[in-house]
Amino acid sequence: MFVGTPVFPISFPLEKVAELVENIILKKNWKSFEKGEVKLVLSPFYLFYYDVAFEKNGKPTGKTKHGRLALSGETAELSEELVESMPDEAELLQELDDKYPIVVRKAIFSKIEAEKIALLKTASLLEADRNDVVLTGFKEIYYPMWLAFATIAGQTYEFEISAVTGEIFVEEKVPEREKGFVELTHETLQELKKPGAWLKYSKEIAQIGGGKLSRKKRAKAIEGNKISEGNFGQPSRLFRKPSFWISLVLIMILIAVMFFF
Repeated sequence: MFVGTPVFPISFPLEKVAELVENIILKKNWKSFEKGEVKLVLSPFYLFYYDVAFEKNGKPTGKTKHGRLALSGETAELSEELVESMPDEAELLQELDDKYPIVVRKAIFSKIEAEKIALLKTASLLEADRNDVVLTGFKEIYYPMWLAFATIAGQTYEFEISAVTGEIFVEEKVPEREKGFVELTHETLQELKKPGAWLKYSKEIAQIGGGKLSRKKRAKAIEGNKISEGNFGQPSRLFRKPSFWISLVLIMILIAVMFFF
């Protein structure tokens, strides 16, 4: 498809879009979903250079500034980030592949109106009088974005992704699905296959159980001077702690469940 207006080169290909969207959905614990159509959307921007001579109390300060900005043709907002990622003129595209649907968005105002808006916005950004700001090299350019869709539990969600950087511009809030008991148990068992995992879990369980079940007993013992803080944690008392038996029972249950998976 011949566009005519220069387009940023597409560095984030269509193949990566599907993978990115799928990863986002999987992180929300959704296993079943339907991938929808993916479109390439061209958003209009106006690029321009600016020069400003600053004044103070109506007198020139001798300070000047030169730079480049972009004005969105849809929102009328200035963008410095787009200019920073601006490629060389030779890399800009005039024609795009027809293997995917292409949607060309039009600016909501004319080029003449865009110049007036850009002048006001730039003067405000630089905190300068608009009469001291000059805009040059004003031209239109398209920024490509992927528009992807996915249906989850009967609800369709939209994802807007930069075709240049892969950054997600608009991501509708995909709700997080609560994991079921079987999933949680399976994940725990997979975690327990890792070296040192059993020791970690048993220590955590012991700390939780010991903290909750023996807090009152420990307080009474210390208050009545029946035991000291030094001999409370001796190995000889290990088998008297409820946390030890809780840990042992839970570990036995986990081992038993493992045989069913």
